[in-house]
Amino acid sequence: MPACSRCLVEVFPGTALCPNCGAAIRPTVIPKPKPKRVGKVRRRVNELNRKELIFGPATVLLLVSFWLPWYSFSFGPISVSRGGLSQHGWLFIAVLDSIVLVLYVLITAFGAGDLADQGRLSKEQLLTIMTAVNLVLVVLAFLLKPSGFGWTYGAFLALAAAIAAFLPFGISLVQEQRRG
Repeated sequence: MPACSRCLVEVFPGTALCPNCGAAIRPTVIPKPKPKRVGKVRRRVNELNRKELIFGPATVLLLVSFWLPWYSFSFGPISVSRGGLSQHGWLFIAVLDSIVLVLYVLITAFGAGDLADQGRLSKEQLLTIMTAVNLVLVVLAFLLKPSGFGWTYGAFLALAAAIAAFLPFGISLVQEQRRG
């Protein structure tokens, strides 16, 4: 209930003058609640930057390609194929690296945080290193095919995906080297 500002007598809402002292009653103003401020501005899925939109899907393709056939051997009716992980066990490093990169893109896309906030390396440097590690490991696995075997679609997909994931960072790296 509103009250007179001079004598503090409670009055009915809509009363213009205080019945006790005759002072004008000011209408009660209810302040609007202030919106809560969040430390960071959350981004939407469609607000990923261009590099994230390129290396994210490319890394998903790379991750899938590790379980596809990379090498095949045919001798008459006998055909044998091997996956990249079964032939080169050390490719699990690239698998873990790819999982972290995919999680980074998903967490960034849905505004749940940023994996590269605090650290000695900038986010750009960290993502460049991680995509470069994947590229080097895939190129090595591609070139170190077992003797007598030929490449199949899994190896080519992995190579193309690793190059596509690294390309946005590689172009920036080359441009920086030319400037500096």
